Amino acid sequence: MSTFKKSYKRLLEISDDHKQITLPDSRYYKRNGQYYPSITYVLQYYPKGRHFEDWLKKVGYASEHIVKQAGEEGTQVHSLIEKYLEGNTLNFLNEKGNPRYSAEVWQMFLRFVEFWETYNPVLIETEVHLFTDEIKVAGTCDLVCEIDGKRWLIDFKTSNHLHLTYDLQTAIYKKCYEECFGKDIEK
Repeated sequence: MSTFKKSYKRLLEISDDHKQITLPDSRYYKRNGQYYPSITYVLQYYPKGRHFEDWLKKVGYASEHIVKQAGEEGTQVHSLIEKYLEGNTLNFLNEKGNPRYSAEVWQMFLRFVEFWETYNPVLIETEVHLFTDEIKVAGTCDLVCEIDGKRWLIDFKTSNHLHLTYDLQTAIYKKCYEECFGKDIEK
């Protein structure tokens, strides 16, 4: 049993199937006896651009808190989406009439619900581990679905800004999916 409070980052987390290992600053996936770094871990070293650098200068020391809070909100949104896709009924208010989530988290979740109900995708995969032996990276893709007869690969983002690394991440997920499943990703 750990002597650390729950609010501290975990020192090490190993998935039940022992294929995903998470450390405080990185994640690895086991594939054929080798450990591949996660795609998001590798991409964190890619330059984030002038807008990010300007933001960092503007918020200064508060950036660490802001990034941590944004990560926690993103995790909550991902969890809500996953429960929704599993067919669970979700409510903003608990049995006492108090909010279960912040208004921002719930709004982000509702944007996904609007997308899902507007385009009526056919679910193929959710939270699927992907690998590429060629590039030697791995990751977990949020959603693979079919819309209007085309296979889509979707990674949920809760950021206010689009970053080039998002495009790179989904491009690598596409390569991984096609290598793992032998099926094309069209969108």
